[in-house]
Formats: sequence, structure tokens, C-alpha cells
Amino acid sequence: METHFDSKEYIKHLANELIRNFAYSTAATTPVLIGSAREKEVIRKLELLLPKSIGVGSGCLIDSFGNTSKQMDIVLFEKDLCPVFCINESTETTYYPCEGVVAVGEVKSKLNSKELEDIFKKAQSVKKLKRYSEPKKSLLTNTDYYPFRKFGVRTAFEGAPSEDYDQSNKSTDQIYCFALCGELEVSTKTLEAKFEEMLQVVGYINEVNIVVVLNYGLIFYYNEQDNRIKNTIREADSFFITAKRDNNFEFLLSQLHNIININRTVDTSAYKRYISLNDSVSLVGGIRKRINIS
Repeated sequence: METHFDSKEYIKHLANELIRNFAYSTAATTPVLIGSAREKEVIRKLELLLPKSIGVGSGCLIDSFGNTSKQMDIVLFEKDLCPVFCINESTETTYYPCEGVVAVGEVKSKLNSKELEDIFKKAQSVKKLKRYSEPKKSLLTNTDYYPFRKFGVRTAFEGAPSEDYDQSNKSTDQIYCFALCGELEVSTKTLEAKFEEMLQVVGYINEVNIVVVLNYGLIFYYNEQDNRIKNTIREADSFFITAKRDNNFEFLLSQLHNIININRTVDTSAYKRYISLNDSVSLVGGIRKRINIS
């Protein structure tokens, strides 16, 4: 008898495993071990379900202007292109250039006011990093443009002026920040008030993009005029809290796939700012010996 593989049921099974793991991880003996158990399980699931060109790790993000983010539980980066700087094989001392990072996430067993504040502060530390975007001269119009590149692709492109890379104003050119939580520990009213407060604190360009609570629901941005979910509050007119117990991990997974396919970054030449101190070699004080070949 022929059997049919149902990919949606497979993903649902992994999501249920994840929910159970969040509960089991509390058996660890210290908060650090509890957090590590949760994070490793989320990383394992994402590695199974995201494109193989995307690496999944933990650590801090850096930019080439000397700034460093707070430590992030989940870092999604372009595995084949992005240099990763790791000291003593420790996630606490692993650093990713922000140009190669697609998204970051925080993993929490319970969502309460304190944890929500931490989520926003972590997102703010990431959004404040600046990707190095260098203007180039167009061969067609002889004007400056800012090239863009899709993640995992080596070549950057020139588009129409409206397509210029613009981290400050385009959500597609920013690092996506999410939070994945096990359960809700506060009332919806408290959650709503704290979320609104934190939007004011960090500013509308530094906010977390989505919060997923596995056994409760989602917090996302929404635009009533076109009846669509948005990635940032600037594109929306409200934020929305759903009471939705099923398929929350699946929804996050779908969002991450969209972000990987749609979001953009800068030319790979930006990586040279992290690994090349100087392209020239001084000839002063050296020894020069002519070679005679007969």
C-alpha cells in the first residue's frame, strides 16, 4: 500500500516536539542550562526546516564601525559567505558581521513584562548596527546608486532609483527580529500595555518584528487599510495580539522563509572591512634580490 508523506504534518510534529521541549527544559538545574536546552532545540529545528544556505547559530552581531549587539539566542546568517569570528568555540564570544545576518531571535520559556522588555532591548541593539553601504557610479545614468544583494547570492545589483539599498527606511533592508516564547505569564491587558510602552522606549525603527508564544498566540503589526500583516510599526497602524493556540511555530517558520527570500543586504565587498587591514605592502626596509634565470 502506497503511503503519502505530508510535509505539513511533519512540521506540526516538530512544533509539538518544540512545545514539549520547552516544558522538559525546566528540569535543568540552573537558569543558564534551562536557556541552553531551549535554544539548542530551536536551533536544531530551524536547521532542519530552513534553506541549507542559511546557518543557524548564537552570539553577537557587529558592524564595521565598531558597534556590537547584545548576545542573541538565535542568529540566522548566510553560511557560505559570511565570516564568523569565534573565540574558544563559545557562543558568548561568537561574532557575526551584520551584513551577513538575515534575522535574529530570542528564546524565552515564559513571556512576562520583564522578558518583553529584554526582547525589545535586544532587538534595539541589533537594529542600531549599520551595514556598510558604498555608493557606486551607474554606467547607464552616470549617477550614484546603492547596490543591493539577495542573501546567499554573491552578486549585487543596480535597480531603479526606488530600489536603492536603504537600511534606514526599508524594512526589507533591515535585520528581522523575532521572539519565540513557551507560554504567556501575564494578562493580555498587561501585555498590551507593556508592548506599547516598549515601542515608545526603543523607537519605531528599533522594534522587535514579531513575538510568537507557542501555546498562546502572536503579536504582530497590522494595517487595517489594506488588511495585511506588516513587518514594522511604520508600515502599520496598529499592533495585534492573537489568542491562537495552534500553528504558531509554523507561522513563524513561514515568515522566516519569506524574509530569507525577500530581504536584501549589501555587496559582499563589505566583508573586507572585517578581514583586510591593508591591501598594500610596504617595501621600505626590506631585502630585494634580483633573480637571474639562464
